[in-house]
Amino acid sequence: MSKGSSEVVSVSNLVDHLVEGGFATTKKGAAAVISTLFERITQEVESGKKVRIHGFGTFRMKHKPAHAARNPGTGEEVHVPAKDVLVFKAAKHNSESNDAE
Repeated sequence: MSKGSSEVVSVSNLVDHLVEGGFATTKKGAAAVISTLFERITQEVESGKKVRIHGFGTFRMKHKPAHAARNPGTGEEVHVPAKDVLVFKAAKHNSESNDAE
């Protein structure tokens, strides 16, 4: 897949792949595995930990401080409050192989 591609892989595509590959016996079971995995990643990151999946990447929280911004429609200055956001950084060899495509 090239950069800028609009192709999207959904959870149902991942579920189908797990069942077809023999990693799960039912779609319901595969969906439960995926759901549990993402719930656990979210819980760990929200508790302040980094979640590193070797060969894939790292999930972590990043603090974004409050700042002033401008409404592009009106030009009015608005206050954007501080917030914590979930960020993902791809593993080095993954990002290098994606850049080559």
